[in-house]
Amino acid sequence: MRGARRPGVPTRIARTDLAEAARASVAAGLTWQTCAALLHTPAPYAGAVAALLIVETTVVRTVSAALRYGAGCLLGVLVAVPAALYARPVLAGLALVAFASVLPARHGFFGHHGVHVPMTALLTFALVRDRHPDEVIVHLAEIVLGIAFGLACSALLCPAVRVRSAERALEELRALVARYLDGLADAVLRRERPRHVLGPAWERDLDAALERARTAVAEARESTRWNVRPAARRRRPDDRVLDILTDVVRRLAATGRLLDARPETAGPAAFARPYTRLLRTTALCAYCCRGGRPHPALPAARHALTRLGDCAPPAADPGAGRLLGHLDSALTSLSAPPPARAGRARVPLRPAPRR
Repeated sequence: MRGARRPGVPTRIARTDLAEAARASVAAGLTWQTCAALLHTPAPYAGAVAALLIVETTVVRTVSAALRYGAGCLLGVLVAVPAALYARPVLAGLALVAFASVLPARHGFFGHHGVHVPMTALLTFALVRDRHPDEVIVHLAEIVLGIAFGLACSALLCPAVRVRSAERALEELRALVARYLDGLADAVLRRERPRHVLGPAWERDLDAALERARTAVAEARESTRWNVRPAARRRRPDDRVLDILTDVVRRLAATGRLLDARPETAGPAAFARPYTRLLRTTALCAYCCRGGRPHPALPAARHALTRLGDCAPPAADPGAGRLLGHLDSALTSLSAPPPARAGRARVPLRPAPRR
């Protein structure tokens, strides 16, 4: 199954890159034509470059890039103009501009757009020193138009909605959690260590799947913010499912580490067999965790767990009690009710007064 899914990943990446490149190209073309018509500049490269560089995959990232790009260019102008007007000699002014613009460019706020602080500063210094301040104003106007068209194209030309990617990552995590819970049940029945049944890297694979799900859900949440597409309003990532699966993964890993250290913790068959049945029921419930109502088998599973804790002899072995505690925490997380939908308060109807 893993080999069948890998070819789809480059396809999704290629589609995202093509859509982003198309939006950036449209923004650059519109900026070029608008600058040529309004500002009468034969080669408005500054605006086209600004439009190309700020367009990102999501609207939120485009707004962030526009703020950093615009702030970097503005800071470069503010650094260069006083030095060009008052610094003497020219070499001292140039050195001052370079030093004063490189320092803030390395600040984390600007990111990779920090390089535009010294570039804009040196260009502004040269233009002002050569008595061409009008070109500086035109240059800034081109940048403003480029940022405006970049923001408009990113927000209006089919902005990305990455909810499906988050759903695929959560589905992969659910399947992996269910498979490893079944593997733990097999390890308990065979009285073997989980790493011999699941493989030596099972915990690392589980952490990697959880991290991919977190990243995908965060990207999906970001893609639906400030998104004008109807799909962004209808479909939103469910953070509750990720929180539940995160707790189940934590309990699963703790159970596996305990059984790896002490395989005999599961105790005799009178305890091991019902415990394995509960593990398989938990695997089924984890695979069906999709944000709706809890699985119908959960109340019976929690009742069976309570009965097992009362009847079986885990008190003689504190490790068995820890096994039941981890399983109880996982079942408690899976049993969490869905959040109530906010609705309008119903006003009781009153009969109209008779005239």
